[in-house]
Amino acid sequence: MSTIIAVASGKGGVGKTLITASLAVALQRRGHTVLAVDADMGLRNLDLMFGMQDDVLFDIGDAVKGSCRPEEAIISIVEGLDFLAASQKHTWEKIDAPSYHYILETLSKEYDYTVIDCPPGRGRAFKDAAVIADRTFFVVEPTWSSMRDAARVMQYFNKHKRFNYDVLFNNFYGRDPGYVSVQEMLQLLSPETIAGILPHDPDIHAFAQKGTLIHAPASIPFFMAMEETMVYIETKESPHIDGLLTLLPEKETSLLGYSPELPQNNFQSDGIMKGLAAAELQKAAAILRGVSFPDKEETGEKTPIPPQISLRQRRQQSMSWRHYRR
Repeated sequence: MSTIIAVASGKGGVGKTLITASLAVALQRRGHTVLAVDADMGLRNLDLMFGMQDDVLFDIGDAVKGSCRPEEAIISIVEGLDFLAASQKHTWEKIDAPSYHYILETLSKEYDYTVIDCPPGRGRAFKDAAVIADRTFFVVEPTWSSMRDAARVMQYFNKHKRFNYDVLFNNFYGRDPGYVSVQEMLQLLSPETIAGILPHDPDIHAFAQKGTLIHAPASIPFFMAMEETMVYIETKESPHIDGLLTLLPEKETSLLGYSPELPQNNFQSDGIMKGLAAAELQKAAAILRGVSFPDKEETGEKTPIPPQISLRQRRQQSMSWRHYRR
């Protein structure tokens, strides 16, 4: 049975579309058949990554509305890798979600993997796009605001007993005074939830901007790091963090050629943002551990927590439910 992977984020601009395209390319290179799907209705960009912006005649919106057969909306990029564009004319408010789910699940049966580029946030658009996924990757950039927003989406998943999610770090440096380090992020996350660490790599961005991502060599640091994520997807073997850290570039100076002396209040702000991110992650982790916590913001009451079981068991339950539903 095909595996559907949703690529999501708490906020936009963290490289979610780039990750979706790169995952599709990396899986295809390992011999899998892949369908890359853009689900960001009205704001599609996945076509640009593959240089397919001039080749889209029909999209998923046309298939949902019956203007074409679903197969007619699929564009072949290379052998083993196909693309399905999001509607550029209609937002999710104009898309019938059950029809979208039925079409995508039917199409996905012809592929080993289906990778979905979801809308950012945790609104209805994201929920409709990601609900059919077997597993979800939350893309996080090296900022506390990105981590905090991702943690809020994790809380939503936990409350709905959807534990098949992982965090994928993107665009990280080994050392840069302007960004949060991997080590700081790792202190707040369980190792079981990390799907990979992708380095800042100007080459991958250059290929993406030119629409030639499919031709990016496997030897660049970004795709070398992506191999660990591929192994994790195929075998569930946790990535080797120490090896991934060696691929991270170091940036010690600003663009002006010097290391800036940050004022004291910047360090205080960083501490506040870290504290907020940590608080949101603690809420998300509480459900996984089977501990109640006050959630006045949404319910005014304590969130009910299911009996405590291991994360592995919870993920297996989520996967079993997804297969049963399909």
